[in-house]
Amino acid sequence: MFAAEANTRKNLADFVLFCRTLKGNERKESQTFLDRLFKAFGHAGAIEAGAEFEATLSKGSQKGGTGFADLVWRSRMGTPGVVIEMKSKGEDLSKHYAQVERYWMRIAPNRPRYAMLCNFQDIWIFDFENQVDEPVDKLVIDETLPSQAPALSFLESGGKRPVFKNNQVEVTEHNARRMGDLYQNLYNRGKRQGFQEFDEQQLQRFILQCVMAMFAEDRGLLPQDMFVSLVEDAKNGNSYDLFSGLFQAMNQPGVTRSGRYKGVEYFNGGLFSQIEPLELTPEELQTLDTCARADWKNIRPSIFGNIFESATDPASRHAHGIHFTSESDIRQIVRPTISDYWEDRINNANTIGELNNLQMEIQSYRVLDPACGSGNFLYVAYQEMKRIEKLLLDKIAERRRSNVGQMQMGYVTPLQFFGMDTNPFAVQLARVTMMIARKIAIDKYELDEPVLPLDTLDNNITCQDALFTEWPKADAVIGNPPFLGGRNLRRDLGDEYVEKIYGRFPEVKGQVDFCVFWFRRTADHLPQSGRAGLVGTNSITQNVNRTAGLDYVVSKGGIIHSAISTQKWAGDAAVHVSIVNWAYEQPHNLFLDNGIVESISSSLKTNISVSSATRLKANLNKSFEACQLAGKGFIISEQEAQQWIAEDPKNQEVLKPMIDGKGLIYPFEPLNWVIDFNAMPLEKASLYQKPFQRVREKVKPKRDNNRDKSRREKWWLYSRPLPKMRVAFQVLSCYFAAPKVSKLAIFIPVDSTILPCEANMVIASDDFYVLGIITSDTHRQWVKAQCSTLKGDTRYTNTTCFETFPFPQTPDGKLVEQIRSTMQELHQYRSEQMEKRQWGITKLYNEFFNEPTSQLSKLHAKLDALVLQAYGFKPNDDILAKLLDLNIELAAKEQRGEPVIGPSAPTARSTR
Repeated sequence: MFAAEANTRKNLADFVLFCRTLKGNERKESQTFLDRLFKAFGHAGAIEAGAEFEATLSKGSQKGGTGFADLVWRSRMGTPGVVIEMKSKGEDLSKHYAQVERYWMRIAPNRPRYAMLCNFQDIWIFDFENQVDEPVDKLVIDETLPSQAPALSFLESGGKRPVFKNNQVEVTEHNARRMGDLYQNLYNRGKRQGFQEFDEQQLQRFILQCVMAMFAEDRGLLPQDMFVSLVEDAKNGNSYDLFSGLFQAMNQPGVTRSGRYKGVEYFNGGLFSQIEPLELTPEELQTLDTCARADWKNIRPSIFGNIFESATDPASRHAHGIHFTSESDIRQIVRPTISDYWEDRINNANTIGELNNLQMEIQSYRVLDPACGSGNFLYVAYQEMKRIEKLLLDKIAERRRSNVGQMQMGYVTPLQFFGMDTNPFAVQLARVTMMIARKIAIDKYELDEPVLPLDTLDNNITCQDALFTEWPKADAVIGNPPFLGGRNLRRDLGDEYVEKIYGRFPEVKGQVDFCVFWFRRTADHLPQSGRAGLVGTNSITQNVNRTAGLDYVVSKGGIIHSAISTQKWAGDAAVHVSIVNWAYEQPHNLFLDNGIVESISSSLKTNISVSSATRLKANLNKSFEACQLAGKGFIISEQEAQQWIAEDPKNQEVLKPMIDGKGLIYPFEPLNWVIDFNAMPLEKASLYQKPFQRVREKVKPKRDNNRDKSRREKWWLYSRPLPKMRVAFQVLSCYFAAPKVSKLAIFIPVDSTILPCEANMVIASDDFYVLGIITSDTHRQWVKAQCSTLKGDTRYTNTTCFETFPFPQTPDGKLVEQIRSTMQELHQYRSEQMEKRQWGITKLYNEFFNEPTSQLSKLHAKLDALVLQAYGFKPNDDILAKLLDLNIELAAKEQRGEPVIGPSAPTARSTR
């Protein structure tokens, strides 16, 4: 290891000598420079390492166009990758951050983790998974570069973990967790003695006043080491008086002229309007002393609040669906909704008059986060607007040929940013975050504007319920509404509150996810010039969520211009999310999943939206969601079932083999049985003594506490017994079933004497022609466009996936038979392979479905071609558009009373 490190250092020393021979011409020398840099880290060259020179990427702006990143080295197993943008020697790298970020955002697939800006003299490194807008390190290409090799170690083959000097995330995590520990110690102090010593809000305010004081000290807003020495003195004196004295001085207009707090300026900001100091124990003072001596200058407020909030109350980390949002995800909202909009306008303004008009507009531009939490979205948006302000002022200075420093500064202030949240502590954190934000922006962009006194944000960031409060006017709405699934609303929020929500939104039908209501309110609130960007659960694109949410946005004139259809959440929550940005003006480019597309539907797909498809009468009562037991006590083993039948043969009437999702996936494994009283009244069910007694013992106690009246009172029955499905099964030898949630909705035949239960979808047909149609790629495309998803898998919903699906209307009898026989051959092959290998159907498809030479793939290809012929479609047709047209045509026929062929086609015959 040491030999390898020594070799890298020698190579970097040689690289520095080589760089001195270059003139620093971006166009002529970038590739040579980058190739030698890769060689310094043991590669044969950049191309040999797998990197691309002059990679064509979208510029990412709504104005459109493409650009060429100097180098893209995509991530792969063990290699985090990097995108590098070169500039000529002497170029100010700070002016080019937006360009490299735009390039990074449009790299797909295998987006790299790191980005670099370089001007042949300096190297700025960005870690886009942690610290987005601030370099994690700045290197100089001189004799010191070899000693800084650990910061570039991600360039090595295998991607060794780099060590950065400016890792603000680590600093922030340490400081936030230390302050969280202090909070917990103070909070629990009284509890240990059997009483609550501090009021919770009093304690929160004191901790946040300390946070502001420590930040202010390290940023030069308080006299040097004032807070550190204060804590030291408090160990030997009265901490109560010392801290209250400082906070009172920070809330006194003017400058404290003498005494213990000499030189303290007026902070204001609302945070110090109420001083409630605490007396700290020696142990607590030691913790605060450790915190005070830490580095507060480089904390990242965009994540500090979340970490601090988590550390202070871990038990409620996921309450009300509140989850941590990474900076890279926040920027996928802020950049397309705010940054790109303003950058394009500045780039298009060429006269002093046009630029002055933008100056006036930017002063009145308002941003709202109606679910602001601890303020991370507002912080990132503010920092971006300050960067935009600097960009505008630079261009004005360039046109006027004047010095930016001589110009008036401070157009964008925290008072243009608004937030709402129901958590009082989060609101306090958000205010502090935005107070800190101003000083950070002034230092970062070297702006000539006063920092103190702080802005009072009590009227900007408020503790209110956004669903029942009037929103302040805004030009942009951004944020991450709570993640709560529709089925969990009553459990987590209570019946009374949920009824209040539906009373506020009476037009919303069904169990929609909580975030849907924020999408609706945003669509209602924004002016026609407004823009929005929200994170939602990925089910926002599906069924009732789509209808109430994104369909509503589109109906109000919203145009989705940049979206991520689904991605795993970067935080602790085990969920997948969608990121949606929309406006009311037609953009030049649309971006879906980081690529340019021609259209984005409310389903967040680039293909045609089939959400308008009608449920067809010909398909009704043919597809069912399997029986829902709502009680594991109904399930028994086959051995026990056979024993009960032997003891009393009439028990056979209420004991049946059952198949659930696992049974479908592993058809060679033994099945469980169920006690099934169907729709029997209590008196009749009680005649089956042992089955009834088992249900009374195992099911009834849990049903007794169920809030659903029907489940409580009819405790011996399934919550969903499906009488219509049972009637349909009476004339069938088998039915077709698929797991409700899977990667591919693969239906398999099941003997009709077996009861489908729990997580299955069922088609009431035993015709392999019908099975062939719903197994084909034609049906899969329809399902993918219509279905809901769960963590990236397909959730097959009968009302949208099957009942809207148009079957072929005029298939040739010979073709019908070919589809039927091919499906039989496919079913036989699958059954034999699963039995022989003892594989489930999921593993079989994972192994062979995407292998063109496999028998599984060949049979599917044959079936797909036959089904296309049955419809009269060609392989290059827009299949979804064709199917939607057919759905509309058949719905019109049904309206006129004309016959329509569904899954019970006249040409079909049963295969038993």
